[in-house]
Amino acid sequence: MRQSTTSQSRPELAAESSAPGYSRKAVIPAKADAFCAAFMPHPAAVGNMRDSTAAFLSRFGLAGQLAGSVVLVVSELVTNAIKHGHGLVELEIHVAGGTVTVSVTDENPAPAVLNQADPDDISGRGMALVAAYSDKWGSSGEKTWCEFRDDRAGSAA
Repeated sequence: MRQSTTSQSRPELAAESSAPGYSRKAVIPAKADAFCAAFMPHPAAVGNMRDSTAAFLSRFGLAGQLAGSVVLVVSELVTNAIKHGHGLVELEIHVAGGTVTVSVTDENPAPAVLNQADPDDISGRGMALVAAYSDKWGSSGEKTWCEFRDDRAGSAA
């Protein structure tokens, strides 16, 4: 489930994202709030975390393409934690200062790996999707995180 220990920035997304389905039309509120969940690694948790993420984001009026991108990334990170991680999985989503931050932690100390999947591979594209849809991401081993920023909302990031 892991990438590298250095963060990956997406400077080309600073003005307008070219990632399919990602739009900066939603304004991420400055109000700070968080969603946290801890669960045993089971495939059913992926759908539950997608639904919980969508419900949490809707509290801020975040819907459409931006929320869809966050939900997609949550799905990929949780799936990777279940497939490649060890032990308890934790999902945290923070909304503050024009930024949505997503992090998934498991007990595997190995950092996430950004793979180049072959066209006929049926898996191996999760971290590529995280990199494509988020503005910045990274992994410190047990924790993999990413950010979605809306600079118009006053984000300092």
